[in-house]
Formats: sequence, structure tokens, C-alpha cells
Amino acid sequence: MNQSNLRKRKVLIADDDDDSRIMLAFILEEEGWQVQEASNGKETIEKLIEVQPDLLILDNRMPEFTGVEVYQHLKSQGFDMPIVFTTAYGSLQELACKLDITYFVSKPYDIPKLMQTIESAYQASLR
Repeated sequence: MNQSNLRKRKVLIADDDDDSRIMLAFILEEEGWQVQEASNGKETIEKLIEVQPDLLILDNRMPEFTGVEVYQHLKSQGFDMPIVFTTAYGSLQELACKLDITYFVSKPYDIPKLMQTIESAYQASLR
């Protein structure tokens, strides 16, 4: 096994809902991810620069900057990482089409679907 296989995958969970963030962090840590958390859009952008995660789970409805604003900022700055977009409000599929977002999951989470989406997003970034 080479060194890159030994490195834990890093994920940043950006969600202002403490319960969702804590639950998701627990599940991902159990799956072997190194988890960082952010509770608002501004903190998300700061942590992305600091942590340089392999994957971002981005809730849309957050204070400071919405998930859409964070997403647009990342794209304008040339950040290229897999993003799984989430929300409990509105039509996520419509928003995903409008913004060209490939990976998205509605809340409340269907955990198997969420985990499949996270893995798909991560694996696609390796190609």
C-alpha cells in the first residue's frame, strides 16, 4: 500500500444546523474521513483555504453567505473540488440544474443515498 492510500480523506461539512453537522460528522468519521466543520458561509470559505479538503458538503441556507454564494465564490476563484450540495428548503434539483451542480442531496438525509453521493463525488474527482 502506498503512502497516498494511507492518508485520510478530508471533508469539510458546512451547515449552520448543529444537529445535522454533528450527525454527519459522526457518520463520516466512522467511514474513515477526517472531518472539519463550518457553521456559516464566511467560516466555510476561511476553512477551505486552511484545510484544503478533498470534498465539501455545502448546505444552502446558512448565515453570512448562503451555500449558493459560497459555491459561486469558489467557482470564481478557481477552486476545483467535489461539492455535495444540500438543503431542506426549495427544489434542490432545480437549483442544481441552474448552477450546474452535479452532486446534491435533500434533507432530511436518506443516509445510504447521501453516502453513495459523497463517494461518487469523491471518486469522480480522482479521474
